[in-house]
Amino acid sequence: MSIRISIITISYNNEADIRATLESVINQTLSNYEYIVVDGASTDKTLEIIQEYNTKINKIISEPDKGLYDAINKGMKNSSGDIIGLIHAGDRLYNNQVLEKIALHFESNKIDAMYGHSVMVNKNDKPIRVNKSPKYNKSYIRRGWMPSHQSIYIRRKILDRYGYYNLNLHPSSDYEFFLRYFYFKSLKIKRLDSFIILFSLGGRSTRNYINNLKAQSQHKECWRVNGDDPPPLLVPFKLIRKIRQFYLGVYYRVYRNGY
Repeated sequence: MSIRISIITISYNNEADIRATLESVINQTLSNYEYIVVDGASTDKTLEIIQEYNTKINKIISEPDKGLYDAINKGMKNSSGDIIGLIHAGDRLYNNQVLEKIALHFESNKIDAMYGHSVMVNKNDKPIRVNKSPKYNKSYIRRGWMPSHQSIYIRRKILDRYGYYNLNLHPSSDYEFFLRYFYFKSLKIKRLDSFIILFSLGGRSTRNYINNLKAQSQHKECWRVNGDDPPPLLVPFKLIRKIRQFYLGVYYRVYRNGY
């Protein structure tokens, strides 16, 4: 397959769970990918573990950063693939065929960006929250819809055109990034009807998610910086969608016996 995917992992003091993340990437069936790990100068054994896999990782960066989104931007700027995506330390790609499916999706549909489904799991690897995304419809965004940002993959040439994460909007930079690309730009976007990631309670992304509960009101500013007024019921719509995801988590846990 000619399309090359760059996948970026950010980490900081993740010695307990970084190995599972790394192995979920290096065991992919797709061979044409670039793996970049950006570590924020961890003080535990995280970097030692990363170095164990240095023959499977294209680039390792370890230095202090200005936070989650600064680290992501470093990874993106150091990437060279056609498509760029993320998997944070502590999280995993859903299975070993994910990148192959993503490459085929881009190649078959000639799209600019895609997204898929995600599952949050507990320490026993049981689903807590399931985010099953609908087919792409821009109107859903005004009603609070957003896929997991780790399920989003975008062509490198589009990122170069419209920019990376806005550090001035932390901790809502991921929401503004999503709005910019999925709502305010005219891109060809198509859902991949498949699970992309498993993200874990306590991992880098869920620690950020808990912090983001206080950022719901800041999401309104993400609309304003793109030149539009936020929908009046944006925050209630977003919270209602999250409740549904927790109900789906119960369904998968009880009736599907996992994910």
